[in-house]
Amino acid sequence: MATSPNRRQRTIQFTTPKVADLVVVEVVDASKHVSSADSADNNEYGSLHPDTSRFPNFRLSLIKPADDQGQFQNWYYIKDRTEQDKYNWEFKSASASMRYDSVVRTYVLPRYGSGTNGAPATGEVAGTDYFEELAPALNTSMPTTIHDPFGDGVGGSLTADNDYILFEKKQTRSGDEVLDSLYVVEQRVYVKKVPIRRIDIDAEFSVPLRTKETLYYSGQTLQKTVRFHQNDSDSDGSKDSDVMSNLSPSVTVDEATKKGKDQSDMWGTFREPYPTDASSTTTADTYFGIYREVRQLSNNWFAVAEREIIKTSRDNAQTTNTTTQLNEGLVQSYFITRTFSWPAVLNASTPVYANTWSRRNGGAETIVYPNFLRDAYNGPTKMKVEKFWSASPFGEPSSTTFSATNLQLLQPMLPETIKFQTPIVSVGIKPTLHEDVVLSVTAGSNHPVYEFEAATVTYPATHNHTDWPPSLVISDSQKPFRGGYLRERITAYKPHQPS
Repeated sequence: MATSPNRRQRTIQFTTPKVADLVVVEVVDASKHVSSADSADNNEYGSLHPDTSRFPNFRLSLIKPADDQGQFQNWYYIKDRTEQDKYNWEFKSASASMRYDSVVRTYVLPRYGSGTNGAPATGEVAGTDYFEELAPALNTSMPTTIHDPFGDGVGGSLTADNDYILFEKKQTRSGDEVLDSLYVVEQRVYVKKVPIRRIDIDAEFSVPLRTKETLYYSGQTLQKTVRFHQNDSDSDGSKDSDVMSNLSPSVTVDEATKKGKDQSDMWGTFREPYPTDASSTTTADTYFGIYREVRQLSNNWFAVAEREIIKTSRDNAQTTNTTTQLNEGLVQSYFITRTFSWPAVLNASTPVYANTWSRRNGGAETIVYPNFLRDAYNGPTKMKVEKFWSASPFGEPSSTTFSATNLQLLQPMLPETIKFQTPIVSVGIKPTLHEDVVLSVTAGSNHPVYEFEAATVTYPATHNHTDWPPSLVISDSQKPFRGGYLRERITAYKPHQPS
């Protein structure tokens, strides 16, 4: 049966889950002997459908031959897609290969505005009603609806999901010849912008060390973490959040990575004190070591990594100045038993004994020997090992008392020998600790050999110690460690002696 030259045959295709998004296909007579030929030749892509009442805002996007003879053409009319956010998403949960929850939204947008020469018409929004390279801007919130099973996904109208931000955009041809003439496909990748956290166990000190990576967009102001999130809850039931601090003066992430901007207050190894808790009496006397670095992921995105490199013992913090200082920067404390030498100690009240032996032929012989309060000991000794960490080197020893910033001057036990020698009596005492010792002797008036003579020698007290101290710092040293310095202080305790 012959087809009327002016007859239009129409088919309708549904292109999206939204029924209103249609493709109307008109079969148009394009034979050259009919008046319709001119219209077939002169219609431009983007022109409106002739039936504007039934198909308003449908625009011509493609013309194709409908038969082998070229007598008929298929004219494709398509309408701008609206409310695409209801169905255009793909959700991906974070995994081993993908660090962030992400939503990929695919938009089909007109290449140009609907105004003259592709300009936007009144009321048209860039990035929503037509394609615009800079709209929406990166790092802006993701649109969401009540239909979304992720993020805020609440409310009956289009709202912004502040958890998800626009991370990257990619424009492609659709591969659909119906769309490509008038439309561009844009994929927008939204990621859930949350800090990525990790906990590793310190192999040396067996404590958890936390790591945090934060995404920054170009132009964002840098902040540094001065206290990591704790797993406990506050009295109101809310979780503790990270304590953050701005740099002074403030600086953006791009500025901080430029040549000549070393940002010595941000990048590298630092000592960050625990802030004083206003609700308690705990002082801010201890701190943790933290290392910060930055990686540029793209032209616009940066990843700032902050990780604990060592943790001090805040549990030992006290309010007294003495104890506070002793605990500042303390990493580890434990007791051991090691061999240690303790010198002999001379009895201060009676340093020597003298025995006189009378001769048969007259006269006498005097024997003198030392009186030890404690004899020398070399054996197992209780010791305490304390390790401290600092981002900067500990200073040279300057005091015999503990300092949180300087090594301690050692006061070792320094025993000394005593050698007293006269023609009448002599005594040699091995190295001992002692107070002032005075030894004297006299020949008397009736000595068979020597005239009256007397000799007195004073031996000053030994330096540092005259007896075993209750405890003794025997070593205080430091070495480079994890970008800072690890200090080891060893204290020996006096051996127990029964009373």
